[in-house]
Amino acid sequence: MTPAFADNHEQEARRFIPVETYTCNYRAGKGPADLDQVIGNWNEWMDDNGAEDYFAMTLTPHYYGENTFDVGWLGSWPNGEAMGRGKDQWMAKGSEIGAQFYEVLDCVSHTNFATTEIKSPGEGPAPDTLVLAFSDCKGPEDPGKWPDLMGGVDAWAKYQAETGYHQGGWMMFPVYGGGDFDFDFKYVAAWDNHTQNGQDYQRYGDQQDWDKEGELIAGLMDCDVARLYDAKVWRRPAQED
Repeated sequence: MTPAFADNHEQEARRFIPVETYTCNYRAGKGPADLDQVIGNWNEWMDDNGAEDYFAMTLTPHYYGENTFDVGWLGSWPNGEAMGRGKDQWMAKGSEIGAQFYEVLDCVSHTNFATTEIKSPGEGPAPDTLVLAFSDCKGPEDPGKWPDLMGGVDAWAKYQAETGYHQGGWMMFPVYGGGDFDFDFKYVAAWDNHTQNGQDYQRYGDQQDWDKEGELIAGLMDCDVARLYDAKVWRRPAQED
């Protein structure tokens, strides 16, 4: 994470929140309906234990490659202290509900990311379903160029906001889990639905915005082809209700 924090002396300090992800496959004979039931039980457990500061969604692959997973989980907290408190509570009291997840899912990864928002998804009520795109990206090898990268993605986000793009954007820097990653961060884009995604898809081509994006970011980061997921929100922090 160090290069991402290096630009704080030149810009307003960025806010990072902790995000965890799981990638999982269904066990033999299990499927989405079984998982839905377990998540319902988990939500009741969270309510009963006063866990009011956790956000959770599931991700189902939509556009993907040969090596993918059946279902993903993305959860977040407002800060590190809330994360630690939630983990302590889960370790102390969550074994029974955790066993219910284990009966349905075989999870092959569990990763923690320090995540910062690059572009707000906009105003209005938060939807219960979303479309998310994830790309694995490498930043500049020279640490001294990271402020240029962060400034570039901010400028690109500002341009997108000014020209009508719907998508929100985040950068996720791995902290725990997974061993040696072949990327520096994940870039995540989100839309309320596939219609918004399609509108931005067309807008990028009609405006030939690869020229603008290249002007602002060229040579500073290199990303692979994005994977697209259908997301369902299962839990929101109490203050977001």
